[in-house]
Amino acid sequence: MTAKTRMLLIGVIVPLAIAAAGLVAVIVALPTLPDPVAVHWGLSGEADGFSSPLLAILLPPLVVLAYSVLAFAAVRGDEPPTANQRVILAIAPFLAVLITVIVTGSTVGQSGLADATDAASIVPLLVVALIAGLAAGVAGWALLPGSAVRVTSEPAEPLTLRGDERAVWMQRAEPNRLVAGLVISILAVAIAGGGLVLWAVAEIPALIVYLSALVVVGGLAVGSLFWRVTVDRSGLRARSLVGFPRFSVPLDQVESASVVDVVPLRDFGGWGIRFGGVRRLGVITRGGEAIEVRRRDGSTLVVSVDNAGTGASLLTALALRGTMST
Repeated sequence: MTAKTRMLLIGVIVPLAIAAAGLVAVIVALPTLPDPVAVHWGLSGEADGFSSPLLAILLPPLVVLAYSVLAFAAVRGDEPPTANQRVILAIAPFLAVLITVIVTGSTVGQSGLADATDAASIVPLLVVALIAGLAAGVAGWALLPGSAVRVTSEPAEPLTLRGDERAVWMQRAEPNRLVAGLVISILAVAIAGGGLVLWAVAEIPALIVYLSALVVVGGLAVGSLFWRVTVDRSGLRARSLVGFPRFSVPLDQVESASVVDVVPLRDFGGWGIRFGGVRRLGVITRGGEAIEVRRRDGSTLVVSVDNAGTGASLLTALALRGTMST
């Protein structure tokens, strides 16, 4: 079995099969279920929220399907997975088992009841679901191919600089229109939809807290996806559009600068400020070329940006000049 087949089997096919089994179980039990069924339990263990059985039919498959799309996108080629890919793929069976056992088990367990208020406590089922989900996740991790170690490309050739000639390279690092539009759309829906709901059913303080939290979350989202990247005689600096966070590699700490090709899900597990291995930090706004700067202490900063070759060559030249001057 190839590495790609094993990754698809564990990250996509098995989770979908688990969700499908839960779907069949609920459909078979449907004639014996009360309507509505209990869908929420309070701290006392008694059912206090009710809904149509349709929720139990649709929720696990939709959630698992959505995550399976992400897992499928994380599988690239037939090479062994990176550590980030393994995490994404191992979460898939964990999530499928957890949500299917909770939703399907709590629903099917109400078979034969005349009134859903008589539903048993969900606490024992939650414990079983968590244990079973963790076991599935660990098994998935163990059955996946071993993690691949990404080999850093060769340092960039230094840019030719005359004498004490000064040079500055600046670029914007930002996501493509699809990702940017998706982030903005989610924030807009959360602000408008959630704000209207809270305005209608909650007190003004709750609305203020909600909107304030969204402003913070939105600022962090923008801060992790839109950057200004600069290379000059002080080294490399990456500063978010909102001014924070910011990262820098001073010139005297530069060991090497190179250009790498980044696949966000494979190499860093997604977009934004991410970790791509031990002491390897990434500012990842999109896939494609990126500057990889290795510090003298062995840590690495990767920034996805256009025209990365020029930035890496200039940084190499400036670092060499600094070494020669000392």
